[in-house]
Amino acid sequence: MLAEWKKMESGQLSSVYLIIGTEDYIINESKKRILAAGLSEEEQSFNYAHFDLEETPIELVMEEAETLPFFGDRRIVLASHPVFLTTEKTKSKVEHHTDKFARYLESPADYTILIIVARVEKLDERKKLTKQLKKVATIIEAKKPDEKEFLNWLKKAAEKNGYQMEQQAVERLYELTSGNLTAAMNELDKLLLYKFETKEIGRQDVEQLVVRSLEQNIFLLLDKMIAMDTSGALRIYYDLLKQKEEPIKIIALIASQFRLLNQIKILEKQGYSSQQIASKLKVHPFRVKIATKQARNFSAEELQVALLHLAEIDLELKTGYGNREQKLEWFLFELEDRRKASLER
Repeated sequence: MLAEWKKMESGQLSSVYLIIGTEDYIINESKKRILAAGLSEEEQSFNYAHFDLEETPIELVMEEAETLPFFGDRRIVLASHPVFLTTEKTKSKVEHHTDKFARYLESPADYTILIIVARVEKLDERKKLTKQLKKVATIIEAKKPDEKEFLNWLKKAAEKNGYQMEQQAVERLYELTSGNLTAAMNELDKLLLYKFETKEIGRQDVEQLVVRSLEQNIFLLLDKMIAMDTSGALRIYYDLLKQKEEPIKIIALIASQFRLLNQIKILEKQGYSSQQIASKLKVHPFRVKIATKQARNFSAEELQVALLHLAEIDLELKTGYGNREQKLEWFLFELEDRRKASLER
C-alpha cells in the first residue's frame, strides 16, 4: 500500500482502483492522494464525482466514467459501498444492472480514474464480477495494522516530517488511542505542531497533550479496580462525568469489558492464543492484549457475579430507579469487598 502511495506521488496512476478494508485512515489518505495526483484543486470542482452505490445504480456511475473531462485531460469517479460485490445484506432498494460495469472493466476509459471503495473485510470471491474487478484494478488494502506495523507507521510519519520520536512515546500514543490509527495520526499532528521548535517528541509530551479515548479510560478504571484502588477508580469516573459522559454509557462499556474478560478466560481454557481470540471475537488485538492481563486477576466466578450485578444496574438505570451517578460507586465498593474476601480465603 505504501508502494502504491509512492507511485501516486510520482504521477503513476491506474485507470481503476479498488480500496478494500475498514481502516478509515488508509481509505481517506488513499482517496486524498489519488485526487491530489490526478486533478488540480480547480479541476476537482468539475471533473470529480462521488457516488454512494446504496443510493445510485452502478450503470449511472459508468455513464459518468465514460463522460469526457470538462476543460481538462482527466476525470476521477469514486463509487463507495459496492453491495453487489459483497455478501452483506443492505436495506437499499437500488437495483444494479452490472453488465455495463463488466463491459467497462474490459476496456476502461483512458481519461478516467475509477475508484471503488468497499468498507468490508473482503468481497464475495465467488462472483465473476469480483474476479474481473480484482484482475483489472490496482488493489489498496485498507486493513487495520497489527501492533508492530502501527508503531512503525507512527515513527515513520514523525521521521518523514523531520521529527525524532522516542519509542516510549510511540508506544504510549498507541495505548492512549486504543490502537485506532485515525485517532493516532490526528494526535500526532497535534504533537508535531506542539514540538515544532525542538522536533523531538517524548513520552511526557504524549501524556501531556494526547486526550485519552473513552475506551482507554475504561481500561484504566478497570486497572484501578484490579489493584483495589477504589478511590483511583472513582477519580476516573468523576472525571468522565465532568466530561458529560452518561452513567449508562460508562456502565455499558464496563460491562462490555467484563464480558470480554469472561470470554477470554473461557477461550484461553480451550487453548486459544491471543491472536486467535481477537479473530474469533472480532476484537482489536490491542484490546485483547490488555484484557488478557486483566482477566488473570479475576476468577470465573467473580466475573460472572460482576456481570450479573452490572446487568441489574443497567436495568435500574433504564427504568429510572435510584440515583444514576451512585450506581457505579456502589458497584466499585462491593467489588472491592468481594475481591478482598476472595483473597483472604
